Amino acid sequence: MAVLCAVALTLGPAVALAQDAKVKVQVEVVLASNKGTAVEPAELNKMKEAFQKQNFSFTSFKRMSLDTVEVAAPKPTEVKLPNGTNASLQLLGMKDGIATLRVIIPNQSSVEVELGRQGAVYQKAGKHVGGDLILVLVPPSK
Repeated sequence: MAVLCAVALTLGPAVALAQDAKVKVQVEVVLASNKGTAVEPAELNKMKEAFQKQNFSFTSFKRMSLDTVEVAAPKPTEVKLPNGTNASLQLLGMKDGIATLRVIIPNQSSVEVELGRQGAVYQKAGKHVGGDLILVLVPPSK
């Protein structure tokens, strides 16, 4: 499966950033698989529907973790994944309430995403127990 990035955008030069800039990001780690049909918790039904519309045919979704992290420049913020690796989030810029982040996941290309215009950003974060880990990044509150 190609890198899953439902709403992520690859950007050119990053937005200018003050050294003390930081943003809070809700980070959810979800295990998506085709083992069973459970959706835990029920709020993940929206994610299931979004994936089906884009022809990603996972049948089961399970929340593995849910945290709010503070991401600042220039040091990346680490997010532990259940498969033993860490994802890194780095703030590249803030403009008009939109945060630009670099998402780095081991053994995958890093990607730059904008948080604040659409809803959540989904990013594939590796394999785990017969399924795929998906990072769900929710933009900062305005």
